[in-house]
Order: sequence, then C-alpha cells, then structure tokens
Amino acid sequence: MGAAENGERVTMKKWLITAIVVLALAGMAFAIRQSGVDLVALAGLKPSGSTATVKTGNAGATGQRGGSQGRGAQPVEIAKAAATQISDDIGAIGTLLAEETVEIAPETSGRVSAVLFKDGEKVEAGQPLFQLDTELAAADLAEAQARLSLTETTYRRNETLRKSGNIAQSVFDAAATEREVARAAAESAQVRLNKLTITAPFSGIAGFRTISSGAYVTAGTALVKLDKVDLLKVKFALPELVLARIKLGQTIDVTADALPGESFSATISAIDPSIDVNGRALQVRADLDNSQMRLRPGLLVRVTVKGNQRDAVVVPETAVNQRGDSSVVYLVRDSKAEEKQVRTGKRQDGTVEIIEGIEAGADVVVAGNARLNDGAAVEVVPTPKVD
Repeated sequence: MGAAENGERVTMKKWLITAIVVLALAGMAFAIRQSGVDLVALAGLKPSGSTATVKTGNAGATGQRGGSQGRGAQPVEIAKAAATQISDDIGAIGTLLAEETVEIAPETSGRVSAVLFKDGEKVEAGQPLFQLDTELAAADLAEAQARLSLTETTYRRNETLRKSGNIAQSVFDAAATEREVARAAAESAQVRLNKLTITAPFSGIAGFRTISSGAYVTAGTALVKLDKVDLLKVKFALPELVLARIKLGQTIDVTADALPGESFSATISAIDPSIDVNGRALQVRADLDNSQMRLRPGLLVRVTVKGNQRDAVVVPETAVNQRGDSSVVYLVRDSKAEEKQVRTGKRQDGTVEIIEGIEAGADVVVAGNARLNDGAAVEVVPTPKVD
C-alpha cells in the first residue's frame, strides 16, 4: 500500500513539473510573438541569404512612437495663435472709505429733547440733528444778559459824569471793566445754549442713531455716525516690486462684486511714503466720484491699475500643456503634430500669452492634445458650436 502511494506521488510531481514547463514555454512564445520577432528567422530556419525582420509595433505599423500609426490618426481641434495687444495690468483687492466720517457727539451733558433727522437720510452741513434740553442754559443766558444790560447802563451814566468831571477816573474804569465782564458772560451763556443744538459738521449720510428722545447723554457720547460719500477713497495695497509703475494722478479701474457688470474709474491721490515691512506692500489711496451714490463705504472692490499696451501672441489656455517645468504647445503641420516648447506670459480671459516659441497665425491644438506625441498623425475635426 505504501509503495503504491509513493508511486502516485512521484507521478503527480512529474505531471506538475511537465505542466509548469509547458506553461513557461507557451508564455515565452506569446511574448516573442507580441514583440514582433520573426520566429522562423530567429530559429535559423530561413533560406540562406534571407534577412530576419524585427517588427516594432502592431502588424502594419513601423517606426511610429507609441504606436500612433497603429491606432490611426488622432482627432484634434485647432485654433489660430492670435496677434493682439495686452497691457501689464496690476490687480489688487481694496476697500472703499468715506471721504469724511465722524461720530457725532455732544460737547456737554444733557437730556435729549428731540431727534431732528431720520436714520440713513442725507443731511446738509449745519442741519440740526439732536436737540438737548435748553431750560437751564436759557435761564443762565437771560441772567447774563440782564447783568450785561445793568453794567451798560452804569457805564453810560459814568461816562457822562466823567465828561463833566464829577467822578474819578478809577470809578469810570471799574464800570467799563464790569461791562466787559458781563458781556463775556453773556456770550459764554449763548455759546453753551447753542451747543445744546447738535448740528452736522458737513453734508453726508446719517447712520443709525444710538439714542432716543428723553435719553440723558454725557459729553462725548456717540449719538450717530455721519459719512460723506459723494466722494469715496479706494484703499488698497500693491507689492513693493511695482513701486516704479505707480504714480500720483494715475487712473485705475474699480469693480465691486455687489454691482456685477459695472466698472468705475478712480484717480490715485496718495501713496504712503513708507513700505509695510511685514507684508512688503505699498499702501495706496485713490479718489472715486460717487455722486450717483452707487457705492457705499466698506464695500470690497477689485482694483486694476492699467499698464502700457504692447503687442503679443496669445493662444487658448487649453493649448498649453505642462511638462514638469516646461510648457508645450502642439502645432499641426501636414496632418502631423509638431511639439513646441514655449515660454508663457500673462494669462487673461481664457488665453495665455506666448512670449517665445510660436508665431501668430500658427495652428495650435486646443483639444485632443493630452496624449499626443511629436510627429503623431492627427485629423483636424470641427470645433463644436456652442449655442
């Protein structure tokens, strides 16, 4: 029984070894066949004088990189490299500021007797905004004016007596002094009374008041914010590297996300004399006419500082392929792809500036170029129309 089992095991091992060898030989034959080597020539069975042939691609394809010809011409879409003019604009993000802004506050304490404006309305310079209680101040003014009237009467009487020599000079001088002191007191009382009426220091838009009638306020309490917005200031920062390209009086374009499709013009009015050492940035301000009241202080805006116009060649962004640190564009010449390394520049509106590598008018591949190789056969197909 043991001998029979041993025989079966030996037979099984021989069978396995034979199967492995057969599979290995079949795999080698398949690999050689796929490589295109002429097996007859390799085995030395061709007639004398015949030449062995080694094929480098699929059947019927010779010498083409990546087997492009074996797959047939690749369909691509093309566009013309265009000659145009572009400018080296500088972009930045900025904020709108009011030309003038102030927190309206009383100079003296008192109770608010009236609010004389509506929140958010336009007010003129000198227009009353708040009225504080005037009873005590009015009484003080009346007392001061009565005292002034008495001193003026005394002064006039003493002046007559002095002319006739019936009073001493010192008495006359004292009366004159008392009159001036009384006049100053009356004027001071009038000023205190006037300050109880709080007026707008300039024309602008009033914000939301923080108090109501009947509230008691102390000197310096902020009552409402007033902004002058018919002229706005655009505050933005630029890299220090563009310092030489910025100057006073230069025009800039301003857009706001809050008003899509609209553009505004502003003029650079101030440049900070020092550079921000933390961000290496140059602080700039520009004046923007807002007489139409389309914009508001605090809005986020996008600033474009216009540069000088220059000639350039541009291609669609899809025409440029990145190969590591290099940029590649494929041209179409005689139904074949021609690879060109290019140096790119400014990107804008879906196009890329080509500084070096191709000329205007060249046919560049804009679709189907992801798997192209230099010299690959291509077939130009129409670009789909977009409705």
